[in-house]
Amino acid sequence: MHEIHSMFEPLARRRVRDVQVPGFVDRDEAVPRFTPLADSVYLALDEGYFRLDSVGNHGQLAMSLVTGTEPSPALQGEDEEFTLASCGDSFLADSHSEYRITRIRYALNNESVPGSGTVRCAEFELENHFVVFADPMYHFGIRLEGVGAYDRWVNDSREESVTFGPTREGVWVPATIT
Repeated sequence: MHEIHSMFEPLARRRVRDVQVPGFVDRDEAVPRFTPLADSVYLALDEGYFRLDSVGNHGQLAMSLVTGTEPSPALQGEDEEFTLASCGDSFLADSHSEYRITRIRYALNNESVPGSGTVRCAEFELENHFVVFADPMYHFGIRLEGVGAYDRWVNDSREESVTFGPTREGVWVPATIT
């Protein structure tokens, strides 16, 4: 289970500054409207991004460290304007502008591929206090929730084990928090 921890190690030296959901600006109405395409979510870091993607029929969360954002394939060939919506204030309401990741809890099942950075879901704890939980098994993409969501998910997921195998949990804590 620790093979995924190598993916998390670079996060020990970086700070999260925002949670961003990609989408597009719909200008067909009198007032332009942001429309999210929540199959991906970005944790904007002080350098680069930690990208979360809903994969495997929305049942797995693929994670990767990337240098930039990119439009959803759903926008290819469309006239829509790609943009990102900042959701950080919903999860990171404090005077800090950058937050250390102090713990990551994640769940695995038989469809997960931890060596490739794919888990069932993940909770990111920042500054030992703030929480961003990402669950990709949601009709509209990745569901983002806060404190308590991971524990509720673990309690509710007992039914999933029949279909997808037993749920196994893991925890990553940075070796040193600076």
